[in-house]
Amino acid sequence: MQMNAPYRIEGREYSREALLKRCMEVEQDPSSPPWYRDLFAFIRCFLDEAAGPVSQLTSGTTGVPKEMTLDREAMTNSARRTLEFFRLRPGERVLSCLPVDYIAGKMMAVRALVGGLDLVPAEPSGRPLKGMSGTFSFAAMVPMQLHGSLNAGDDLSVIRTLLVGGGELHPSLAERVAGVAAGLGGSVPRVFESFGMTETYTHVALRRINGTDPDKAFRLMEGVKARQDDRGCLVVEAPGVTFGEVVTNDLVELDAPGRSFRWLGRHDNLVSTGGIKVVPEMLEARIGSLIGAECLVLPRPDEKLGQRLVLVTEWPGEDAPLEEWHILFRQQLAPHEIPKQVITVPGLPRNASFKPDRQAAMKLIFTRN
Repeated sequence: MQMNAPYRIEGREYSREALLKRCMEVEQDPSSPPWYRDLFAFIRCFLDEAAGPVSQLTSGTTGVPKEMTLDREAMTNSARRTLEFFRLRPGERVLSCLPVDYIAGKMMAVRALVGGLDLVPAEPSGRPLKGMSGTFSFAAMVPMQLHGSLNAGDDLSVIRTLLVGGGELHPSLAERVAGVAAGLGGSVPRVFESFGMTETYTHVALRRINGTDPDKAFRLMEGVKARQDDRGCLVVEAPGVTFGEVVTNDLVELDAPGRSFRWLGRHDNLVSTGGIKVVPEMLEARIGSLIGAECLVLPRPDEKLGQRLVLVTEWPGEDAPLEEWHILFRQQLAPHEIPKQVITVPGLPRNASFKPDRQAAMKLIFTRN
């Protein structure tokens, strides 16, 4: 790894030795919040190879989650690719609001170390901008954090470039972002949706979701190669980052030159109902737009159909307009796409990375008639 000091955290500059000392101080300080100690523990581990390997549990994008050892050189190369794409320069402030338990949180710290950026840590929460001051050249959030920030009226314009990843970005949320950005006049955050996984050391493709000419598809980053396997799933290779090809379970529609793709859904989420395969994520986007609420489409065993579709949707009150929804479904959806049951919940269950938890939602189905 080739990185040049000074390193910058919270406005202070450090040499390598001074930063390692600071990390030890934070780790041993019982008054520091756990998330803060975890961040400095990772920084120490990354900078000091004698501290041992950097381990990470994969997200499950390429199969069953497993523990992998991260390569420091690959992390550095991935960070440089992001720094160059977004033209981030030494000394610029970047917001770190994702837990370092996940690759996205780790990579925010690595980008700051590699690029000499001023890393400003914030507690990972649903409102990362709460209590923060100043402006930021770059930040990364998961969809739930973006949703919470918008609902609370937090000023996103303090961020020049916002990267959103770690889960599917609901179309209605993307529309809200575009609308808010349009209303901010000259101070507009550039918002990008990212596509990546642990095995690719975060994003390998980006999609601009606001501005005068937003992207309709994910664009591969410079040097990244992509193809589809016989299932229609994405296979990617990022020289200097991945060790050969990474086969995903993500169904995509790849353009002819192989430089961009539309994400359709997960192969392992496919539902076969009446002999017809349904991609839940595509149907969820359509239904969500119809009813104006985030939802999940889940399977339940059915004697006649094999599997029938159950819709679980967020609805704050008790009186959901179910009849109106069913009318819309009959008008706008194919017969095999119409959910056979609708379950409303105050909030969709989510996992530790804030993604909607399909397995937890499945339990809701089997606890109701």
